[in-house]
Amino acid sequence: MSRTMTPMTIRVQVPGSTSNLGAGFDALGLAVDLPLQVVFHFEAASTRVLSVRGEGAHEIANREDHLILRAFQRACEELRQTAPPVGLEIDNAIPLKRGLGSSGAAIVAGLLAASAYCNNALSQQQLLNLANELEGHPENASASLLGGLTVNGVHNGRVLCERFAPPANWKAACFVPDLEIATEDARRVLPASLSRAHAIGNLQSAAMMVAAFAKPNAALLDLATRDYLHQPFRKVLIAGFDDILAAAMRAGAYGAFLSGSGSTLLAIAEDACAEEVSRAMAKAAKSHGLYGRPMVLAFAEQGAVCEVNR
Repeated sequence: MSRTMTPMTIRVQVPGSTSNLGAGFDALGLAVDLPLQVVFHFEAASTRVLSVRGEGAHEIANREDHLILRAFQRACEELRQTAPPVGLEIDNAIPLKRGLGSSGAAIVAGLLAASAYCNNALSQQQLLNLANELEGHPENASASLLGGLTVNGVHNGRVLCERFAPPANWKAACFVPDLEIATEDARRVLPASLSRAHAIGNLQSAAMMVAAFAKPNAALLDLATRDYLHQPFRKVLIAGFDDILAAAMRAGAYGAFLSGSGSTLLAIAEDACAEEVSRAMAKAAKSHGLYGRPMVLAFAEQGAVCEVNR
């Protein structure tokens, strides 16, 4: 594989994501309007981060194992190309370690840029497979790549993914705590086994979530967001967890859940009441000594976009 011309810059914009949506553990992802923007400069003398703005700027700038660069280099390796020196300008709106898909978005940005550098050599299937390989689960990256709700499975390293468009009048009413939870730490508290009744409950809930978006039918979201696999165990990491979700429902949310592995708590709400729902969550959290930001986000129907400037 050879490229015809080295581009001056490649600009990638990738939305963040929420995942699991209650019961859909490692299976359901949903893109949210929190953009990661990265400009790749190929005239750079060496591979390095040139500048970072936005969320987690200091941590991103000083990370030795940089996910964007690692994904870029892995994609070049897949295409049997030598990764060229590249300088990164990063503008990030996704809070780090809050369950809003910052890692998945970073991986998608690196993979897409490498594919564009090599004349769009990677197919959508290859992008999904590589993202799953790098992150260890497929749902965040697939949502960031494709936009909307993604339903994911993995068989022999191959990601199977279907996408549903989010209803325009559904919004993500969020409470983003001043509390970081690393995915690996959140996985450590999970049980090794689950009862048959709870396994059935999760299957029913995950199926209802897909049906809720396919119809769309907001009345299904209360059952769809109920989970027995991870939230009952992860909630000990977040003060006032049950009260925060209950406050969201009282304020008019259709359903509420832990976003990814946390710490963000996210409710799906009608546009008209989303601000009230997010404020109610923040108020309930404050009563337990947990502070953070209420936030209302649109669900991103469009996935990642890549622009090459020669």
